[in-house]
Amino acid sequence: FTLFAAGWVAGYGFSRSRVFTVFWSVCTLAALIMVIASITPPLRNAIIYSSVPVLAYMAYIIYTGEFIRNMNEDQTGFKWFVLRRLIAFGILVSLVLGFGISLLKPDFNTIEKEWEHGGKPKEKNERQNSLTRNDGMGTSTQTSMGLQGFNNRANKDSILFVAKLENYFPDGETPNPLYFVSDYYTLFDTLTQTFETDTLRPYNDLFQPDLLSLPLYFKAEDTAVIGQSLSNLNRSIATAEIYKTQLSPRHFTAPSTAFFVQPISVPEENKDIYKSAYRTKMLVSDLNSAYFVYNPAGDPGLELFQEQRFAALRTIEDYTEAPEDFMKYYTQMPAGASYDSIRMLARTIADTDSLLSPIDRVIAIRDFFLATDSSGNPTFKYSDNPGIPGLPSANKLCYFLFDSKKGYCAYYAGATLFLLRAIGIPSRIATGFLTVDRSNKNPGWYWFYEDQAHAWVQVWFPGYGWLDFDTTVPSAESQESPQPDQTPPLTSQTAWLVANGKVSSIDTLTRRLRMKVTDVLYWDQPWHPKTPQEFELDISLARVLRDTGQVGLDALQAGMDVVAVSFSEQFKELPPQEGEKWESLYKRWPAPLPIDEIKIIAPEEERKASAVSNVISRFSITTVLVWLAWIAGILIALALLFPLACYQWFSWMAKRAKETGTKAYYSYMASLLYLHQLGHRRGPLTPLEFAQQKVDPAFGTSLTDFIRVYQKLKYSRHAMSPAENEIIQQQHPAFVCKVKTQVPFKKRFIRFLNPDATLEFFTQPNILGSTKKA
Repeated sequence: FTLFAAGWVAGYGFSRSRVFTVFWSVCTLAALIMVIASITPPLRNAIIYSSVPVLAYMAYIIYTGEFIRNMNEDQTGFKWFVLRRLIAFGILVSLVLGFGISLLKPDFNTIEKEWEHGGKPKEKNERQNSLTRNDGMGTSTQTSMGLQGFNNRANKDSILFVAKLENYFPDGETPNPLYFVSDYYTLFDTLTQTFETDTLRPYNDLFQPDLLSLPLYFKAEDTAVIGQSLSNLNRSIATAEIYKTQLSPRHFTAPSTAFFVQPISVPEENKDIYKSAYRTKMLVSDLNSAYFVYNPAGDPGLELFQEQRFAALRTIEDYTEAPEDFMKYYTQMPAGASYDSIRMLARTIADTDSLLSPIDRVIAIRDFFLATDSSGNPTFKYSDNPGIPGLPSANKLCYFLFDSKKGYCAYYAGATLFLLRAIGIPSRIATGFLTVDRSNKNPGWYWFYEDQAHAWVQVWFPGYGWLDFDTTVPSAESQESPQPDQTPPLTSQTAWLVANGKVSSIDTLTRRLRMKVTDVLYWDQPWHPKTPQEFELDISLARVLRDTGQVGLDALQAGMDVVAVSFSEQFKELPPQEGEKWESLYKRWPAPLPIDEIKIIAPEEERKASAVSNVISRFSITTVLVWLAWIAGILIALALLFPLACYQWFSWMAKRAKETGTKAYYSYMASLLYLHQLGHRRGPLTPLEFAQQKVDPAFGTSLTDFIRVYQKLKYSRHAMSPAENEIIQQQHPAFVCKVKTQVPFKKRFIRFLNPDATLEFFTQPNILGSTKKA
């Protein structure tokens, strides 16, 4: 519809008006500027370069339009002359576009991936200033973080997910909460003052699996991220189970550094609450904690452990052994006077002789945000409305640091990032979810609400890696109204055996199924038989599932792709032995294999159809019709107001014109447009004949005298007399008033709702009048 409408408007405009090419090009340029100004890299870089052919088109269409207008189409070789230039132009644009696509291929791949997994217009109720967004399937985190004047806070009563985190302090009993990371922001756009992700960042230790592409109970693993974190001291593996309510099924979040994920089924008793779940593993630092900066008041055990961690980090004196490219990337800062003032502040706070180690400088920056004034009141406060600087395009972080001293997490994270980088400490912004330990009844369980979407800083220490460093001062509102503890979901059973393959045959009476297995996950270890291995399965206690929910055994048919899962204790007692081969492993298994769940894998065509159906279902027909009605209504209103707008423009220009010639021209155009709109067309008559024969006899006006004076002014070099000047000055207002008295308001109102008449006025040929005059 959009392409058809644009093509129709363009074709109509090109055929009716010679100035439409300029209008069309200006509108295209304005649209490009609006698009480019509202997006972030790498999309911006790609679109800027891709717009080169569009800009060339804009210039070429003006040239071609004028060229065709001034040529006789009966001229010999006219069609080939035009076609030759169009072909040459097409080849040139194709070469430029092809070079741009090859040059920016990584950016285009990033855009494709982003649009494939998250491309969806924003819903009308989506918070553009929030850290969360709707990705079309549920709640997810934003892909960029701007410094807005007002932070539209998320719903504190909307629960996104629940997590069971197996991470404890050295006593083995006290839970050690960790922030859940979704992404890292390492770039800063100084023009829009927006923090952005960088898919090409060096030493990328972010694990971002595609959860929707993973079959149930099959794992995705990337141990390379562990090496990218550049850490090897005090590390241990922690596990977590995440149960999602409103969090998008494609969204992955976990404490850093995650390297393993396995989709798991939601217990049957909790399926009405939790939509999906996964298990993940992380190699976490023993020094990291959600309490790394702010200890809970009155807990001497945690305060002691905090000091022990700080003491361990004080053994690090500098970053001399860090890779040069790593340091250059994670300490880069923008240039300019605003950022020079941040550098000076950072040196004042932390670059002193008494603060020798990086951790002491980090603590000094923490204490800067915790400082109080002479009355004991905190100098920095948490606020959803940090205000905006008085000057346009002023640096908002400077305004936050030096003037308002109030803001939300994006302000604290951004300011902390630059303060750290200014003194040579590598850092980055992490976004994800703030972990709050509210659980007394269920240790290790954490509830994550939408208002816990958060941004904070991570600091890198040699050997210890990235550690969370959150300087956002506590919000009094969140402290006064903590979320209540709830009953956690039933912990899912451990899937000891997961087999992927095809159904060979099924016997519903004996509840036996024969299956050719192609891939096996056993005790979290993958096994790949060289040839499909056939097994007999005992499915007497198994649940049969497909995307639509639980189904009966009769849904299973030979040739189907299925995943069989077993939680049986028999497999728990048969762990794989070190160095064991597949041939000896499966021979130790019981026969038939006890199976608890069978998941039917939909064919590719069915999955595509389901995906299309999901997309269509998100847009109700009523909503589409309402939007189309609004668009149509706006276009109709603009079209109906077009005649009046044109007439008022000429009238206004005639009224304000100081020069006699300019005033005469606009009075002439306003008078003739007014008559034309009321149905009095000039046709083949010259303007003078039109005034003498049609207008003055009908309305008793003196348009003929004005036309004579106007033509004298236009074509003669003789000076105007005072009387002639008076005619020009008084013509238009008096003429229109006299016509109005003889044309009823209703008729004038209806005639001025005819945009086609206005277009006809501007596109009528002048050659007839000129010929007749000659």
